[in-house]
Amino acid sequence: MKTRTVIQGALLALILMPVTVFGEAGEEEQTGTITITIDGLRNCDGSVRLALWASDDDFLRDMDCAFRSEMSTIEGESVRFVFADLPFGEYAVSSFHDENGDGEHNKNFFGHPTEGYSISNGVRGGISGPPDYDDACFILDTEELSLTMEMGY
Repeated sequence: MKTRTVIQGALLALILMPVTVFGEAGEEEQTGTITITIDGLRNCDGSVRLALWASDDDFLRDMDCAFRSEMSTIEGESVRFVFADLPFGEYAVSSFHDENGDGEHNKNFFGHPTEGYSISNGVRGGISGPPDYDDACFILDTEELSLTMEMGY
């Protein structure tokens, strides 16, 4: 009798698992594409590095911890990045102009950037330090989302 109850419980769990993990049985996760254009580059030196963040964990601390990241060479006053098949949700974007090509966002003695940078929603750091994720985040809830950001120096 006890074995039968355990087997019935396991079968019920297997039947209900798609509903609890994926919502409605057979429902696919909604995804979209974010196209990001960075304008205002002052020269074609180096590259632009961009990070897409999906939470405030390590936001702006280490690009290797970003949800996705890319690098682009520069051929004009702007660069474009496309991130496809992103789950609907909350994101933030940060980028910097790696003018000297060392792979780092260089800062001066006081910790202020010496290379250009941009952050979604146009937020900038201040005396108190870098901006918060909550100020930079936006919602992806459509199949196509385009953002234009200005590189600040």
